[in-house]
Amino acid sequence: MLSRDRKTQVEWRLTPPVTPSLELQQLAKKRNLHPVIVKLLAQRGLQDLASIENFLEPRLADLPHPLEMGGMKEAAALAGQAVIAGVPIVIWGDYDVDGTTGTALLVSFFQELGVEATYIIPNRITHGYGLHVDLLYALAPPSKSEAQKMLLITVDCGISANAEIVVAQKLGFQVIVTDHHEPPAGGSSADAVLNPKQSTCTFPTKELAGVGVAFYLACGIRQYMREEGFFNEKRREPDVRNLLDLVALGTIADMVPLEKINRILVKEGMRRIEQQKRPGISAMMAVGGLLNSQKGLIGAVSSEDIGFVLAPMINAAGRLAEARLAVQLLMSKNLEEAMPLAREILSLNNSRKKIGQDVYVRAVSLLEEKNKKGNCLILNGDFHHGVIGIVASRLVEAFHLPTILFSQETDRQGRKVFKGSGRSVAGVNLHTALEGCAETMIRYGGHAMAAGMSVFEEFFDLFRTRINEEIGKQVQEGHPAATLAIDVEAEIGEIFSPEGGKQFVKQLQLLEPFGPGNKSPVFSAKRAQLVEVKPIGVDKAHLKISFQCNGAVQKGVGFGLGSYLSDLSQENKPFIAYSPMANRYRDVLSWDVRVIGIQFQQAPEGQ
Repeated sequence: MLSRDRKTQVEWRLTPPVTPSLELQQLAKKRNLHPVIVKLLAQRGLQDLASIENFLEPRLADLPHPLEMGGMKEAAALAGQAVIAGVPIVIWGDYDVDGTTGTALLVSFFQELGVEATYIIPNRITHGYGLHVDLLYALAPPSKSEAQKMLLITVDCGISANAEIVVAQKLGFQVIVTDHHEPPAGGSSADAVLNPKQSTCTFPTKELAGVGVAFYLACGIRQYMREEGFFNEKRREPDVRNLLDLVALGTIADMVPLEKINRILVKEGMRRIEQQKRPGISAMMAVGGLLNSQKGLIGAVSSEDIGFVLAPMINAAGRLAEARLAVQLLMSKNLEEAMPLAREILSLNNSRKKIGQDVYVRAVSLLEEKNKKGNCLILNGDFHHGVIGIVASRLVEAFHLPTILFSQETDRQGRKVFKGSGRSVAGVNLHTALEGCAETMIRYGGHAMAAGMSVFEEFFDLFRTRINEEIGKQVQEGHPAATLAIDVEAEIGEIFSPEGGKQFVKQLQLLEPFGPGNKSPVFSAKRAQLVEVKPIGVDKAHLKISFQCNGAVQKGVGFGLGSYLSDLSQENKPFIAYSPMANRYRDVLSWDVRVIGIQFQQAPEGQ
């Protein structure tokens, strides 16, 4: 029987401590760094002054030049010539946060050049991901006699759409593909391709988000226009730094590694978000509870605020309605225009949560009823297509297996099609597994940890067999163990102390943004003394936990840990894995304990 009991599934592993270098110790004393922060810096290889300063205060000046990206010279020239010649420009984006922010970025950039680019984002339900021939025909001139050159720029899609690109070119489009997904064998027939994952691209990172590639295209176009003498006293150069708030949103939402280049882009982008220069983002912050009644920030904006407050709202537009709503919001000129849109997508996100919970409960029931075993979890049913990816992520978290959920649809020829969204676990490359059974699918795309695919009903059982085989090839001895990495042993009182608590959280925020490549730190406490434990939430799935801390009570919450209630009633000093959590309530910021894991009999491995 599949188990959802996290008490037996998750293995804690303590990251080996690293002795701080003499240089780091001297810097810590000079800047009065909290001892736990010093441990984290040493653990992450930041031992000398230069690396620490580059990490804590990354500089835009250290970004690589746009022309270092393969295909940029051709792409920037095509787009620049289109602007100068007055050629119509169409931006074709994806419906997720990465695609909508990238679309808004390029449309905004062209507006600053004096060009009103149009944009297309296909409907997630009726069209699905990528380029679509019927929409291309609708964009083209009605007759050959009216044929004219047009420029089509894709955002966060297009690298696998060679057949559609050929059609677009026959219709009169020149095509620039900007994408970051895995390129297929055989290349692309597009007039220019920007994708750091191309084998011929020598850009310093392969891991830009789609919005990051779009940002670099904007930088490349500006450079081309500058060299062409386009800018003068009447036509000023756009300040591309003002686009970085959009880059931060899309990059964090798409979970790409936040190493040097992405860290620079996102860190500066988060500063721009805090400056509230984009009305659409400010409106989302207001309805999302990040601003006080005077529209001021309640504490600094974190990557968690983006990932769990702002990004889901943007995503909800494309999941339950039209992604154009999100682009319209991000491009709003003032708060009067933005606030109604922000409230609308907030409502959509609330609906998305309810639908997602319903699908999750039904999916778990199906799993337990069928008692399926294998290398991955595969379910199809009458699921809302807009939430299956989110639910797949929750199932991965619960069962620690790669998971694919399929919704059922009927195509225009009357054939039943299963459209799926998959999420993976560390150690299993989902895109590679799909490549190994490509013959069973209509289409597929994505990357190692997330992918989408479509399968005809009559091939579904074959697909299920083949994908299990392909994932099995990547699993050596049993399934990859579900682990929780503990960064540092630190009792709750060390972090939430009256003297150093504010100092700690302020310095912890200097390590932002957190995400892949710079994960949010997790701490473990051996002697966490409980004062009170109460079940909260739907089906009492979560716990409200209070701790005795330095003679006072420290509030905490354990999301998804409701099954521990009875055990905690018998044991009030368990091992706790936790992290600090910002709590905004009635315009006041406080810090609570987010309990991530609980153990009773054993300490993390390595203690």
